[in-house]
Parts: sequence; C-alpha cells; structure tokens
Amino acid sequence: MFQAPFYSSENTSSENYGGIGAVIAHEISHAFDPNGSKFDEKGNLRDWWSKEDFEKFAELAQAEVKLFDGIQIGRTKVNGHQTVGENVADLGGLTAAVKACAEEKGNLTELFENWARIWRRKMRPEVRQTLAELDPHAPGEMRANVAAQCLDEFYEAFNVSENDGMWLDPEQRVRIW
Repeated sequence: MFQAPFYSSENTSSENYGGIGAVIAHEISHAFDPNGSKFDEKGNLRDWWSKEDFEKFAELAQAEVKLFDGIQIGRTKVNGHQTVGENVADLGGLTAAVKACAEEKGNLTELFENWARIWRRKMRPEVRQTLAELDPHAPGEMRANVAAQCLDEFYEAFNVSENDGMWLDPEQRVRIW
C-alpha cells in the first residue's frame, strides 16, 4: 500500500492525501461505521452513543444505503445494505483527507484525481458479478465517484454543474462527518 498511487515521495502532498491519507482515515472511520459504532473505546460491545446522536447517525447511514442501493455497473447492481460499512468509511476517509488538504492549502483537484486513481480496477464481468454478491465493498468506480459526489469541494475543484454527469443534487449528498 505504500507504493504509488497510494503513496509516493514523488507525489504532491495533495496526491498523497487522496491516496494513503484517505485510506488511513477510511480505516479509522470504521470505528464509527454501522458495525464499529457498536463498540466502545476498549472494544467492548456497548451502547455508548446518546439516543439523539445514534438516531441521527442511523438516519445518515440509511441515506448512504439509499444512495448506493441499486446503482447499475454493467450487469451488476450495488447492494447498499451490504456495502454500507465500507461506504461510510470511504466517505469518512475522503472527508478527512479533503479537510486536511484544504487546511494545508493543497490542490483538491490532485487529491480527487488520485482518489479516483486508487480505485481503478480491471476485471471480467463474471468476477465483478461474484464480487457484487459477496464483497462488502462497492465496485471501485462507485467508491471513487459516489463519495466524491457528496463533497461540495469536489464540485468546486472540477467546476461540476447541474448539467454534468457527476452532478448529485445537494439534498441527496450524504454528509455524515
């Protein structure tokens, strides 16, 4: 993982934020995904959230399910319930990377381009179908695109407007973190 495109000393810091930075933040975000959120700071299964906070989180996690559920990739459809933990962590990781890069006055275009680069995959349709049925991760192109579509900074970095294919209406953008 400590190789390009995830990380390289030849990358700009913005590219590294879009690679290894977002991936490390993704892994940390698992502590607060729909499964990890059920455990306390010592790893004990315990309900530690306030009722209001957990209800709001559950509502946002359901919005993430809805956002992904049924997206068609070739002959494959994403199962939003199956992929929700990874999708929440992707959104958390990318959000943290974008915030850190912006604080450093980095280049968000480079960050988002490298974020997309780390999820590129090539596979036969039958392999993709099998993965869709078993894998808790959404297909790579959905991991790259959908998390980015939820961040206003993505629209600013690429001047995405309502007439573009990557446009997602603001009320559909999931903001958990």
